[in-house]
Amino acid sequence: MADDGDYDGYQRQDPSKRTTQPYMTKYERARILGTRALQISMNAPVMVELEGETDPLQIALKELKANKIPMIVRRFLPDGSYEDWSCNELIVSEK
Repeated sequence: MADDGDYDGYQRQDPSKRTTQPYMTKYERARILGTRALQISMNAPVMVELEGETDPLQIALKELKANKIPMIVRRFLPDGSYEDWSCNELIVSEK
């Protein structure tokens, strides 16, 4: 299956012409942490060294701080396009 960049009527935006800011929103952060914690709880490989952590949410938070979460955030834009950002590219506030 060839990927022509089309996703349910949306067109992929060229990464060099991104229009959104490189900051992870609190909503993206919550969704990423929740999704990653669920994956970890279902025995997905952990991307950081554990130092006694057993709570999947704490492990996901540690991965986020270390820029090791293997996920992509897709931001849909009003003009019918979308931008893909790797979690490693986004700046995360420490709140």
